Amino acid sequence: MKIGVISDTHLPGADQDFPKKLIEELKNVDLIIHAGDHCELRFLNKLKSIAEVKTVAGNRDSYQLQQKLKDKITFETAGRKISVIHGHQFRGRNILQGLNYSFGDSDIIVFGHTHRPFNEKVSDKLFFNPGSPTDKRLEKNYTFGIIEIDEEIKAEIKILKEES
Repeated sequence: MKIGVISDTHLPGADQDFPKKLIEELKNVDLIIHAGDHCELRFLNKLKSIAEVKTVAGNRDSYQLQQKLKDKITFETAGRKISVIHGHQFRGRNILQGLNYSFGDSDIIVFGHTHRPFNEKVSDKLFFNPGSPTDKRLEKNYTFGIIEIDEEIKAEIKILKEES
């Protein structure tokens, strides 16, 4: 199972559309996870035209999206339990502690909000934030993630555009 992971696209504010390279990469996945802050429904629908999408509402999503989407979801795929939340619900340095408390029995916890890529296994769980492919804020690069589930879980932050 190959999963494309994105968050904090903030479209059409940060950019006018998804980067072409991102769309090409997402055409090669079985599932897309978006960890919130799409901002407008039309961009979620564009992702749904590429692959199945599992997603949550972010704090900057339109009222329409916030009414349509849940704040957090948990589902199983390829024999693994995956939880997704935007992350604005947690404050301060202990975000991992909050995530672990909320989703203690998950194998993979996907979150966004910070626009900072994060890919780390803590104990037996993968905590994964793909950063943002369209709104890098203070980060050096525009990023997204790929998670592959076979017998093991392999996760990678991929750079879309490097700043010089």
